Amino acid sequence: MITNRDLVEKTKPILKETYFQVFICIALASALPQIISSVSPQNVLLNIVVVCLSGYLQLGIAVYCLDVFNKGEGEFTTIFSRFNGIKPIVFILVLSIAIVLGFILLVIPGIILALMYSQVFFILADDPDIDVIEAFNLSEKMMRNHKWQLFMLNLEAFLYFIAGIFTLFIWWVWLLPRYSIAYAGFYEELKKEFKN
Repeated sequence: MITNRDLVEKTKPILKETYFQVFICIALASALPQIISSVSPQNVLLNIVVVCLSGYLQLGIAVYCLDVFNKGEGEFTTIFSRFNGIKPIVFILVLSIAIVLGFILLVIPGIILALMYSQVFFILADDPDIDVIEAFNLSEKMMRNHKWQLFMLNLEAFLYFIAGIFTLFIWWVWLLPRYSIAYAGFYEELKKEFKN
């Protein structure tokens, strides 16, 4: 498995011409659920729609980031290409419940569960026919001995995003694409190692 630094450096040539395009695509898709829920935060039906939408968007962003990482480019419409079936909704619900239960027990189990199941949407993006339980089991197996590395990658991204506030968020145009594609690269490296 390559280091986090090498993983992030690997995104440089991939994003050379497309930083702004990738930023716009991921930022819009990520903000869409918050925009919708802000219309009426107390509306239960709207919140259910937002949770469902989040599942589809998580999957779409995973597909988009894998396309950019593997092909050097991605279409914005790719983010909305998997708006079918209920599997993404089941994935987001199971993932959310597992993480919330972990945080209720204590913070550390919640973080461990979030890291353990962090690859489920990439797995679903790779194999749309995979069973829900199979995807969660596969994510757990792939993440064995790699949770600390992903935790450190998340921490590094978080600290850079905090620092980006002092640039009036301008640095985020560089950071969001870089780390989003690095997460796709992390999954591809895990997959390579898991197959060997």
